[in-house]
Parts: sequence; C-alpha cells; structure tokens
Amino acid sequence: MNNLKQQSKLKSVLVFGAKDHIGSVVTAYIHNKAPDVKLRVATHKKENLPILSAMFPYAEAVYADFFDLESLSAAVVGMEGIFQISPDVFQEDDLVDNMTEACRLAGTVKHIIRILGMPPGACFSLIPEELKAYKYYPAMQHLVAKERYEGSRLPVTFVNVAGYYMDDFIRMFSPPLFQEKTIRIAYDKRLAWIDHVDVAEVSAELLLHESTGYKGTLIDLTGQDLCKISEVAEIFSDVLGTQVFYDGDETHFYQAIKPVFTQLWGSDAPEYFMKYFKWETEHDHLFKLTPHVRCILGRDPKSFKDWINENRGLFTQVWQENKVA
Repeated sequence: MNNLKQQSKLKSVLVFGAKDHIGSVVTAYIHNKAPDVKLRVATHKKENLPILSAMFPYAEAVYADFFDLESLSAAVVGMEGIFQISPDVFQEDDLVDNMTEACRLAGTVKHIIRILGMPPGACFSLIPEELKAYKYYPAMQHLVAKERYEGSRLPVTFVNVAGYYMDDFIRMFSPPLFQEKTIRIAYDKRLAWIDHVDVAEVSAELLLHESTGYKGTLIDLTGQDLCKISEVAEIFSDVLGTQVFYDGDETHFYQAIKPVFTQLWGSDAPEYFMKYFKWETEHDHLFKLTPHVRCILGRDPKSFKDWINENRGLFTQVWQENKVA
C-alpha cells in the first residue's frame, strides 16, 4: 500500500501532452485505476485530434494552444485536475500566465501537476550568465516555469525529474549506441536515473489522491540508480552480455549531438547543451536518490538493469539490422 491519504479523488482531469512519452501513460493509468474520472486530453495540433481519439476512446480530445487563451480556457473549463508538461524549448512565462488566467476563468481547478526537469536544488543564483541567456532551453525553462507558477497562487505540485530518463538511450542518446554499441556523452558525471513510467504513475496517483504531505510541494523524483555514465555502459554490458563502450571525448560528443539536437531544438541547441552539461557535471553532487516513488506507489522504482532487460529485444534487433558485432 502507498502512504497517500485516500481522500475523495478528483472527478475530472485534463492531460496535456497525452499523445507522447509521459502524458500517454498518465492518461491510461488514470483510466485504469479510476474509470469513473472524466478524462480530457489536449493537443496543440488540430491534426492530432483523431490520433488522440483513437488512442483514448474513453477520453474527450480537445485542441488547446498554451499561447491562445481562448482555446486554453475552453480546455480547462470544468476540470478539477490538470497534468501539465511542456515541450522542450518553450516560452514558459507566457504559458504560466495563460494557465493562470484560464484556471481563474474556469473556477474549478483544485490541483495541477507540473513536470519539471532540473538538478535538485537548482536555482537561478547557481546558474552562470552564459546559460541564463538560453532562457527557454531545457532545464532553464523549468526554472522560469517554477518561479512563475509559485507567483501564480495556483494549486501546483511540482514533480521534478531529478535525473535523466533511462529511455534517453533509445531517444536522444541513441545513434552511437545503436550504430556502434557506444555511449558517447561528454563529461562523465554522476546522475540519478529514472524510468518515465514511474514519473507518469507518480503524477497520476498524486492527481487521483490528493495528499496533504505532497500537494503544493516540489518532489524530486528518482529511480534507484545513481551512477556515472561510464558505469551505465558497464550495466549495459553486464545485462546484455556484450561489450558496450563509453566514449567521453568532448569533440566526439559534440559531433554526435549536433545533427540530432539541431533537428530537435534548433541551431543553438548543441552549443547550449555542451555548456549546460559542463555546468551540470560541476554540480553533479546535487543529484541524490529519493524515496518518493516507493512512498507514493508502494513499490520500488524500476532499476536500470530491469529497464535494459525489458528493452533487450530492441537493442538486439537494432544491432543486427546495423550489423554491429
């Protein structure tokens, strides 16, 4: 049993980002655990409405643009709970201002879960000026959102991903791993690692069962692994029974991320991430394991070994297709 106080759950929940990564798991989890909760799923692209309706036939799919108060207000109206996650490289101050006004107009919102992604304890006073210039980039944008939400008086609980997602290795860090069995990330920093499913299920539970111990706080969420990136390569090797190499060369790393990060976030992204990763390495003492997954879900978070084992077939298939020995 988890230790959340079993109060009456919210009657309705609006999920932003329901088509992707975290939001899709949040939506499915809430429906499975509490099918009587009215679910509304939002997208900022009208062409995605049929996709959302097909993915979640039990939910109402709506269009909502964070920068268009009319559509945002229409999505929020009548909702008691909101799950809010932002795309990377996003104008968070405008988003929060519009969310504040939409919630004020609705008059029904009781709890908002906002996903953050930054080292635990990070604040602007720790950030050098050269990084502050990238105000809307990952990590920086979450500091902006946190400050703005805290000044909004909205009933917000921050779920901070206080580490890196394990599935970054099948997303933004995947090319060298898929093509060369090599983890190529500069600066061999010690990080906490977490499964995105654990993040989603914690967020859903906090919406379903309001807890006086968590509501309105910032929760630093981690899994059970705290290790250097070179040690991650060793875990991959041990679990999969094949040598996975680590390459921390800065030039190699920049060359590896440049095409991927430019495509994802624009031409300034590679330079920003090189500066940010260096700063983060200098502050890797901030990363610590936390017990919140167990406290909220009543089970241990997924381990890195278990995550790799679950994805064993994917790595084997990709390496066979790429003829990687």
